[in-house]
Amino acid sequence: MRRVKAGFTLLEVLMAILIVSVGLLGFTDTLRRVASLAAEGKARGRAAIQLTSRVSRLRSEVLAGAPGCVLPVAGSARSGSGISESWTTTLVDRLVEVQITVSIPRSRGLIADTLVTRIPCP
Repeated sequence: MRRVKAGFTLLEVLMAILIVSVGLLGFTDTLRRVASLAAEGKARGRAAIQLTSRVSRLRSEVLAGAPGCVLPVAGSARSGSGISESWTTTLVDRLVEVQITVSIPRSRGLIADTLVTRIPCP
């Protein structure tokens, strides 16, 4: 009569540990990439808010000169959180062309976004 052995061999246990380890390493790498993309998205969102705010201020300066067309002064600014912005304005056929660049420092360099828009003169 043969005896039936129950349980796992050492090789089977080592292979299971290897497979689980490779899976966990892949999962942690995916989490690292997702966290990096989320941080970049947050920074780009802050840049978009800064761009929108600056366009609104420049638009109000243009409209304040009604009925004429007042060209806002070019400039730059830096906020307390390290966000820097610079803007230039030019007059093109009764339109004020505005170019705004916002830079946000990150651990791996800067994230910079640029917006070019035209504001009609009143």
